[in-house]
Amino acid sequence: MVSFWRVVNEVIRDSDIIIEVLDARFPEETRNREVEDKIKKINEKGIDKKIIFLLNKSDLLKEKFSDIKLDFEPYIFISAKNNLGTTKLRKFLNKHVKKGRPLIAGVVGYPNTGKSSLINCLKQKRAAGTGSMPGFTRGRQKIRITKNIYLLDTPGVFPYKEKSEEKHVLTNVKDYRKVKNPDLVAIEILKMVKDKTIIENLYKIKPVDDPETTLELIAKKFNWLIKGGKPNIDQTARKIIMDWQRGKLII
Repeated sequence: MVSFWRVVNEVIRDSDIIIEVLDARFPEETRNREVEDKIKKINEKGIDKKIIFLLNKSDLLKEKFSDIKLDFEPYIFISAKNNLGTTKLRKFLNKHVKKGRPLIAGVVGYPNTGKSSLINCLKQKRAAGTGSMPGFTRGRQKIRITKNIYLLDTPGVFPYKEKSEEKHVLTNVKDYRKVKNPDLVAIEILKMVKDKTIIENLYKIKPVDDPETTLELIAKKFNWLIKGGKPNIDQTARKIIMDWQRGKLII
């Protein structure tokens, strides 16, 4: 993690604009305040280093963008998967290109918020490596988007004091296979899914108000059982977490 932070610090230093990629489902939870504080301290020295927040995975939201209230700006709702909002981002970047030199924009954020997918979407071809598992990008990558704009990709990092397993799972920082208490996280996911027909259609069961009972119903539906015919809660919970991390469950 220390070496990852070294790369991120270099990108912040070398960039004209910082693009902080957030998970649109958890904008506040995926803001990296340490990164933002670093930018603030640089600007206090008289350097005008701008930041823009991109709320990626907005295709996984059920709410209208206009109904979501945020206390930071500027921001753009995007979906790298569906090429949504990237035109607005291009306009923002082009507006800050200075004559005689290319614009350097550093892309930072939590692991697995879709930084590399965003770069590939802007490039219109595979330029940055992507992966569904956290921590895929390992080092700094410089990618030319246009003749006037370059992006610097970085490995995802989260604050040193960030220890919440539940938060790391929900924001795709932690691999579902490595979760210590998958049942607790899966229950929280089931609680968050407002449209219960999503659960019904995905798992072919009728969800009930009690998420623990719903968890057991899913296990029985797929015959995920342990000795004595009891529901295999661990296997079922990890399946739910995996589906969440892959965008099959929408809140």
